[in-house]
Amino acid sequence: MKNKSENKKMFKKVKNIIEYTIIFLVIFVNAILIFQSVHNPSKTPSIFGKKAFVIISGSMIPEIQIGDVVVVNETDDVHVGDVIAFRRESTVIVHRIVKEMNINGAIMYQTKGDNNNVEDKELVGMSAIEGVMIGKIPFIGKILMWLYNNLSIVIAVVIILFIIKYYFDKR
Repeated sequence: MKNKSENKKMFKKVKNIIEYTIIFLVIFVNAILIFQSVHNPSKTPSIFGKKAFVIISGSMIPEIQIGDVVVVNETDDVHVGDVIAFRRESTVIVHRIVKEMNINGAIMYQTKGDNNNVEDKELVGMSAIEGVMIGKIPFIGKILMWLYNNLSIVIAVVIILFIIKYYFDKR
């Protein structure tokens, strides 16, 4: 009987360590992202040079669907054919480089969405490029968009779960 009680205590201790580690990591990563946002508001924050963007338009169908999350790597090494994320004012666009041009000594890139009939009107300079696509996570962006649009519901559920956990941990 004593062994069962000790196992229960040990399981609870391990479970708490895992939970607190996850909470600490989430807070730590968010602190890094907030610091980067404050330090350089014109660039998207990154973790280890990687950035993620939720796709909200169909301009890159069939390769990238609405609701996919695109992961990009910060780099200065871009080429024709690469899918890049670039900033236009406060919007980030994910399109393919279709042409490289030298305009007055500056390298500029012509971009186009795979599903668009025409190339983008404005050229893209290196300073606007957030990164080159290294992968995508299908569908997860739809979940993230739902969570963002229903943030108050999500916060309420998380608070209720913490209250329930606190209540049962006291027993």
